[in-house]
Amino acid sequence: MEAVELNSKSFNKYDLQSNKSLSSERSEQKIDTNREYKENSIHNSAVNVSISMESIKVFLNIKSVELSQANTNAQNSLMNIINNTELYDFLSGKEIDGGFSLASIGYEGKPITKLSPEEAKELVSADGFFGIDKTSQRVSSFVIDLAGDNIEALREARKGIVQGFEEAEKMWGGNLPEISYQTQEKTLDIVDQKIAELLKTDAQKELENIEEVNQ
Repeated sequence: MEAVELNSKSFNKYDLQSNKSLSSERSEQKIDTNREYKENSIHNSAVNVSISMESIKVFLNIKSVELSQANTNAQNSLMNIINNTELYDFLSGKEIDGGFSLASIGYEGKPITKLSPEEAKELVSADGFFGIDKTSQRVSSFVIDLAGDNIEALREARKGIVQGFEEAEKMWGGNLPEISYQTQEKTLDIVDQKIAELLKTDAQKELENIEEVNQ
C-alpha cells in the first residue's frame, strides 16, 4: 500500500509539472501570435501610408501642370484617379478604410482635388507639406512610432514602405514622379538609421557618449 501511495504521489507530481509545461508552451504560442499580429498590422499600415503618399504625389504632379489634350499619359492618369472611388475620396478629404484621411496625416489645407496648378506646385516644393523633407520625416516618424524600439516590427514596417511604393508604381503605370523616388530614398535612410541605432550594443553607446563628452 505504501508503494502504491508513493507511486501515486510521483504521478501527481509529474502531472503537475506536465500541466505547467503545457501552460508555458501555450503562453509562448500566444505571445508569438500576438507579436506576429502586431508586426503584420504595422506592415499593412506602412503599405497603406506609402501608397497614399505616392498617390498624392502623382495627383499633385498632374495638377501642377496645365493639362492639354495632347498630354495623353497625364489625361489617362487623371482618369484612373477619378475612376478609383476610394482614392478620389481620400484625395477629396474623406476618410477611407483603415481610418486614413488627409487630416489623419496632418494635412489641413484645401482638398487635393480642388487645388490649382500653382497650389499643387507649392505643396511639392522644397518647403511644401508634400515636399521631400517633410514627407520623408512624416512617413518615417509614423512607422517608427508604430514599431517603437521593436527591431523586427521596424523591419516589417520598412518592408511595408517598400511594398507600398512598388504597388504604387504598378498602379500608376510603372513610373512615379522623380520626387517620389527621392522621398522614398530619404524615408528608408531615416528608418535604416533607427534600426542601426537599436542594434548598437550598450558598450557602443557608452563609447559614443564618452567621445561626445571629450569633444
